[in-house]
Amino acid sequence: MDMDKKNTKYILYARKSTESEDRQASSIEDQVMEMKRTAVRLGIKIVKTITESKSAKKPGRKGFGEMIEYLHAGKADGILCWKLNRLARNPVDGGQISWMLQQGHIQHIQTYSSDYKPTDNVLMMQVEFGMANQYVNDLSIDVQRGMRAKAMRGWCPVAHLSVGYIHNSNKHASINNEIIPSDSFDVVRHLWDLMLTGEYSVSDIMREGYTKGLINKKTNKGYSRNTYYSIFTNEFYIGYFYWKDEAGKRIRIHGKHTPMITEEEFNRVQILLGKKGRPTRVNKCDFPYRGPIYCSECNCAITAEHKLQIICTECKNKFSIKTRKDCPLCKTDTSKMKNPSIIDKTYYRCTKRRGKCSQMSVKDTELKEQIENELSKIKIPHDFYGWAVDALKELNSKQSNTKQSRHTELKKKETETLQRIDNLVLMRANNEITAEQMTKARNQADEELINIRKETKNLHGDVIDWLDIANKYLRFAEFAVVEFDKADNDKKRAILNTLGSNLVLKDQKLIVDLIKPLSNINKLYVKATEQVDMLEPKTALAKQGRFDSLDPKSPALCAGRDLNPRRAKPVRFT
Repeated sequence: MDMDKKNTKYILYARKSTESEDRQASSIEDQVMEMKRTAVRLGIKIVKTITESKSAKKPGRKGFGEMIEYLHAGKADGILCWKLNRLARNPVDGGQISWMLQQGHIQHIQTYSSDYKPTDNVLMMQVEFGMANQYVNDLSIDVQRGMRAKAMRGWCPVAHLSVGYIHNSNKHASINNEIIPSDSFDVVRHLWDLMLTGEYSVSDIMREGYTKGLINKKTNKGYSRNTYYSIFTNEFYIGYFYWKDEAGKRIRIHGKHTPMITEEEFNRVQILLGKKGRPTRVNKCDFPYRGPIYCSECNCAITAEHKLQIICTECKNKFSIKTRKDCPLCKTDTSKMKNPSIIDKTYYRCTKRRGKCSQMSVKDTELKEQIENELSKIKIPHDFYGWAVDALKELNSKQSNTKQSRHTELKKKETETLQRIDNLVLMRANNEITAEQMTKARNQADEELINIRKETKNLHGDVIDWLDIANKYLRFAEFAVVEFDKADNDKKRAILNTLGSNLVLKDQKLIVDLIKPLSNINKLYVKATEQVDMLEPKTALAKQGRFDSLDPKSPALCAGRDLNPRRAKPVRFT
């Protein structure tokens, strides 16, 4: 036994975190028991035992601070712990321990398998502290990535779900849902039904919930009024929740859990809450089809109009409730109307900024259906996409070889022209030609040189552009329909901008003038399909890719190669 250990007074420090990174670490009781055995074996004197259940990934632990004060006061000068990561998992606490050891405030640190003294090289201690800190950092990133992936699959990855839902803890259940209705699901649905009548306040429903046995299991008390407000303003009940994507942007995600109410019912409750001064979500509209579409009659932009109206239960007058809360005719307040009819619709119409226009408005649902029909016209199957890309690569390779030969030829002509100019200078210096002859020949050579260099530049710039653009438009044609259905409003506008160069509304019908690349892809697909149908029997087509046997040098493909990239607008769909 070393003399310094015999005379050193030790603090036994044991810690266990309640967070996930330490769930497999030894419990506090196990740590204390093992380190007391170590103290007996090494003859170590323990003057104080400090235990705590707190994560060490951030500074500010109460037990750790108490140990540091004890060491600074000279009441102890050694530490006994299971491992160094029990002391610190962050650089602040780890640096404090290292500094106190170097300054002699700590004479010795004894762990289960190692010990550390002021005279030792502190590098190994810093490595261990650094590994403990890095473990926490990596684990945090991994946890965030896992939760984000779960959210993108449609399952809300929070520990405590909205009232009425629970996580499916039965891993052997026949259902695959990760979030299922809880025992209180029907009670919460009953409270929504009461709220939808418009005859109950939130306080009334709170009392009804307590009567029905809706209580917080942690406190064994009824939920607060704020909790009920959060229930009636939470989109989780209509099947949506919010989570941050990789860029940290908060996005709205369609969940896979069972919705409790419809979106129309949710909007109605927001109106009922809005009359009490609460924000009404349905008034904040972002219109996906406003911008890319124009009127066919006056060429004005197409705008959107959101109508949120209510039919008075007294005089049957229909009025907007965006700006007022009482009937303009009979002055009946909406709060006194029993179960009124609410109209929540969006229309697209001409702005009519250039004067009168006879074009009628169209419902957003009808316009969406028309857009999806237009996108379905350009849809191509995956096997055609693969065949087309391979064929285009082959054509591009041949074209590149041809252009490389032409590039070599132009380079040779440029060298010859430059040499001819040098020879003219020498001939003029030797008086073999006159000044006029020199000027005429030099101007001709300079003009040839400009044309050669211009062609060389254009040749170099067009080698791969058309292939890259063709691939993007082929991907657009393959995935546009699926992506449009699940896209947010910004992406829907981007898809519309890519679809056509002239989108107009005429007689409530959307007319799309497909841009040339998409039009060529559509024609190519039709021609290629006809050729495949002639080449192979239908029984063979069912067993293999439809376009495997089609010659990549077919006239149909060559005709579709002209995508005219200079005139085509850039594809924003990826």
